[in-house]
Amino acid sequence: MTGRVTPTRDTADPIPSWSTLVNVYQSVLHDVVAALDQQTGIDSGVFSALAYLERAVPPHRLPMSELQRSMHPRYSQPGFSRLVQRMEADGLVERRVDRTDRRATIIATTRAGRRQFRRANSIYIATLRTSFGRHLRASEHARLAAILGRVATRRGTRTRVATGSRKNADTR
Repeated sequence: MTGRVTPTRDTADPIPSWSTLVNVYQSVLHDVVAALDQQTGIDSGVFSALAYLERAVPPHRLPMSELQRSMHPRYSQPGFSRLVQRMEADGLVERRVDRTDRRATIIATTRAGRRQFRRANSIYIATLRTSFGRHLRASEHARLAAILGRVATRRGTRTRVATGSRKNADTR
């Protein structure tokens, strides 16, 4: 969301809830990044890219431009290109020509990339359960997801709701 910000009538101070959300996110993210690095040897950028590819429809492939948009602002265009080159060199992804637009490039996970993602995703899920999940009851998780989903909807933000399936991964 960019552009002009208009004040609302609600005088509630957003700083406490925003600060708490950011603090929890950063703390849990620290645990996730450390677990991924220590137990799988991949960094969170590689994991995030593999997760976006895993969730893609159809799965395991995205236009390079769409994957880059998903990874922005975390990665600049040059940084993203280096990430993809590194993933290619490690045998996790490959570039393909888009059959519908020969000027475009598709990034697709390889079998090794899918295997690495499944291994890393199990660590990701276990770490989320330990670092975040165990602190809330099921009803609180549902309420929190609903509240944050409402904010995302009102902002026009794409949301990907994950429910314990192959879709629940993103360290961003």
